Order: sequence, then C-alpha cells, then structure tokens
Amino acid sequence: MKNYLFFILSLIALSITTYSCKDNSKVEQERQIKIKEYNDSIFAFVQKNWNFKIPRTSPELAQELENWKMWQEFKQEIELKPVSTLGAFQKKAEKLSSSVLSLTFQSYPNKLNQPDIKARVTVLLTSLNNLEMFIKLDPIPMDKVDIYLKEVQTNLKVLIMQMEENLAKTKIPKEIGEQEMLEAMDETRRANPEE
Repeated sequence: MKNYLFFILSLIALSITTYSCKDNSKVEQERQIKIKEYNDSIFAFVQKNWNFKIPRTSPELAQELENWKMWQEFKQEIELKPVSTLGAFQKKAEKLSSSVLSLTFQSYPNKLNQPDIKARVTVLLTSLNNLEMFIKLDPIPMDKVDIYLKEVQTNLKVLIMQMEENLAKTKIPKEIGEQEMLEAMDETRRANPEE
C-alpha cells in the first residue's frame, strides 16, 4: 500500500513537472515572438527615419571642405545607409561616432579653424554618441532613437550654417586701423597671460 501510494504521488509529481515545463517553454516562445516583432518594428522605424544628409554648401565652402580629408571620409560614411539588419545600423552609428571623433582631433582648414565650428562638431559628436548608446540598448527605446536621429540631422545643418557664417565673416572688410588694434590687443594678451 505504501509503495502504491508512493508510486501514485511520484506519478502526479512527474506529470505536474512535465506540464509546468511545457507551459514555461510555451511562455518563453511567446516572449521570443514578441521580442522579434518589437525588433522588427524597431528595424522598420530606424530604416525609415535614418535619413542623414549633409546640406548643400556654397562653392567657397565646398572648396574648403573638398581639401579636408577627414570631412570627406565622414561625408562618405554618413551618406551610406545600412539596409540589412538592426545590427548594421548599430555598427553604422558606431562608425559615425568614431568618424566624427577623429574629425575633432584632426587639423581643420585655416578658414574653418574656429572655436565655434569646433564646438558644433563636438555637439554633433555628442548626438551621435547618444544615438549609438540608445540604438545598442536591449530593448531599444524607440522614442529616444527618434529624438537622436532628428538631432543628428539638425546638428549637421547647424554645423554647415556655422561654417557658411564664418566664411561670410572673413569677406567683411576690416575698418581702417582695425588690424593694428587687433595686433595690439593680441600683443597685450601675450604680455599679460593672466588677463
């Protein structure tokens, strides 16, 4: 009788365990399907909204940028849009970040070697780093990715506008005596570095 009761209890325990394992695998499969659907929707969203374009430039700025090798590499990199997987977009975000990072450490063309342009490049780098960070998260926050996709494009436009503005400022003729005044101020700064 004891053996029979033990056998029945063992059989019940085994059937409960087997049934619960099947439920867990079914729940896991449903979870995996939901994750795949979410990732597919993220991929479709990113593919649709990944539209980085460098704005048109004036002929004078185009000539300055043409001789800037690192800018040409960045331009070429940003114009290529990944198409295959979400992982391709993640790698592209990483490449763009490293490309702009290397741009910040290279010498700028003389007419563009200004603190305000360097600051705009740094802002663009920050936006690309944020995009890279959010696109690599699991699960990917679609709202944040959307914000930084738009922000990168905005920062590209603002950077080009700043470059155009700086080139326009170099065309403004100096007033009589302005150059001597600037040289005197520069000499004063060199003589008194604390001021």
